[in-house]
Amino acid sequence: MFGVSVSGIKNSQKHLDVTSNNIANANSYGFKKSRAEFADMYSSSLYTSGKTAVGLGVQNSVVSQQFSQGSLSGDTGNGLDMAIQGEGFFVLSPQGSDAHTYTRNGAFHTDNEGFIVTAQNDYLQGWPVNADGTSSSLDLNATQNIQVPEDTGDPKESNSIGISVNLPADTSPVDNSGLVGENWGNYAGSDGANQGLTANDVKYGRDIPYGNGTVHQYFTSFDPSDSSTFTNTTSQTVHDSLGRAHTLTYYFINLGPQGVGTDDGTGTGGITDSNTTVWAVVPFLDGQAVDVAPSNGENPTLISSVTGNNANKNYFGFTVEFDNNGQMIGDSTVPSNVTFVNHTGDETTGLSSTLRAELLGTEGNAGQDGIVDLTFAEVQPDGTTDYVGDGSLFSAMGAGSNPAQVLALDLNATQFGSSKFSTANPTNDGYATGELTGVSISEDGIIYGEYSNGQIQAIAIIAMADFTNTQGLTKIGDTQWKESADSGPAIPTTANTGSTGSILGSNLELSNVDLTSELVELITAQRNYQANAQSLQIQNTVMDSILNIR
Repeated sequence: MFGVSVSGIKNSQKHLDVTSNNIANANSYGFKKSRAEFADMYSSSLYTSGKTAVGLGVQNSVVSQQFSQGSLSGDTGNGLDMAIQGEGFFVLSPQGSDAHTYTRNGAFHTDNEGFIVTAQNDYLQGWPVNADGTSSSLDLNATQNIQVPEDTGDPKESNSIGISVNLPADTSPVDNSGLVGENWGNYAGSDGANQGLTANDVKYGRDIPYGNGTVHQYFTSFDPSDSSTFTNTTSQTVHDSLGRAHTLTYYFINLGPQGVGTDDGTGTGGITDSNTTVWAVVPFLDGQAVDVAPSNGENPTLISSVTGNNANKNYFGFTVEFDNNGQMIGDSTVPSNVTFVNHTGDETTGLSSTLRAELLGTEGNAGQDGIVDLTFAEVQPDGTTDYVGDGSLFSAMGAGSNPAQVLALDLNATQFGSSKFSTANPTNDGYATGELTGVSISEDGIIYGEYSNGQIQAIAIIAMADFTNTQGLTKIGDTQWKESADSGPAIPTTANTGSTGSILGSNLELSNVDLTSELVELITAQRNYQANAQSLQIQNTVMDSILNIR
């Protein structure tokens, strides 16, 4: 008699408990509300008539979890806060256990060893990340505790650098006309006599036979300390094997039109201007000239200073030729692969057979033109001359660095008259040791460490999991779940893959509890409780009436 009302009271209490728990966790990050679901109860037998059957009350069939998306907090200012937008769970591993638990609460921090953990010190799981941003594994048994390195480890020497420049087309070629008639050692002019440099020599340069080819030589007044002798300059940073930063400076010299034809013997005729423009590029490292090396059968360009304070100094650089559309001819420099001269591993030898030594001689000794190369000569106070440098990267970078460091330049250049001289996109694959300055998370779940040396390194990709039946997951507290027979096994995945949602860094997913709705539910549960209690009281009164019959 009382069972129906008692079941109503009992399950109204369940309704109150579930609703109160939702309200209590309204501020729990990643919390998912629950809903108490009820069903009626009947007894049945072969001899029971459905027409007159009276129910036995109510039962709680299930407390179902509601995995709808919660609102986002907005920027929290903590780079390790993460919110999942869509399906999926973060994968955790409790301390001292190989088991996995799952959460939507992305409030993480680092412990004293740099591991990313929850407030309960459970480890966030991830996989190593490939260079293309993909995961190296999708096996939950292969996940690792994610640790954020405090520094970038060993420094890395620069091996590949790049830069984009626009060289203004409306600038005039550097005026070297005053060099006509100047002597260059025992260099004979076009007519075979030692008549000095001709107009064609100065304007178009000359070819020096070397090996199976030639080295093109330009005669200039180039002086890196005199801006009137070059057109533009820019620089970028490179690193040696010790992580020390060095400044690589490029001096751009507009040499004017490319010459077409052969000198007619007068030194002034036979060669005419083409419709293309040649620029020479002379590299310096920390104020010291560094030579471009021969590559793939192509030789660098020789830029020789003839007069002035920089007389008898020679620079092996490279050239860039532009067509009448302002584009690089052949889409490359000459030589096409710009690398810099360096030792072969022995810092004391290895440069004796370089292009510089063969064409220009060795320190203090005249080369084939009878010129003593003074590129690296420094006159000391006592009047003696020391040679500081040899055109190699090693001599410019200083002792302690790798004498065999390889450095290649990728120059992307244009020549547009509508634009001023400009540079863009400097790249450098070298770096010094850097300290951790910040952490960021991509939408694909890749954790990046940001370091004081400007490096941004991919640390790991966050492991995520999804389930065939999320409502079958078992709650274990701390806003965490574990898999069960009802949920099915965890399906490993990564953010932004398939049905798995993306990850928004510096955000947290709020509880999906709607307080207004829950308060209405609370009122409803209270009313049901009171109604069932009243029903029980009436049944008790009826029973008393029966018992009081005399």
